[in-house]
Amino acid sequence: MLAEDLSTLAILAAIRAGRSWIAESAAVDLSLTTVAASRSAGIGERRATHGEPVMVRAHIRGVPSASFSFHTDRGKVHRRTLPDSGVGTTEWHTTSEDSAFVRIEVRHPHGHMAALTNPIVLT
Repeated sequence: MLAEDLSTLAILAAIRAGRSWIAESAAVDLSLTTVAASRSAGIGERRATHGEPVMVRAHIRGVPSASFSFHTDRGKVHRRTLPDSGVGTTEWHTTSEDSAFVRIEVRHPHGHMAALTNPIVLT
């Protein structure tokens, strides 16, 4: 969750705003950001792209040999496998015309979910 602080009010506000992601354990860490027209957005945020290309970046750690995938309103659009260390970063490029939103899923090699994010909405 991406809260301003650890107070009850801040945590509830982050959940209401959609600025959250879930994982199977505290060992899993991830980030998802987009950059378009020199402006960035994170999980649960909306970003006007003004027709500019969108760079999407995901960083994951804590799930050895896992696969992680980018999902949009078109379904799964990009996939990558993490090394045995369980740490990896990847970028994917899109536009708001091609993707109304983007989110990620992280899965163990056997297919069970390890983590997933709320989307970043692209307009």
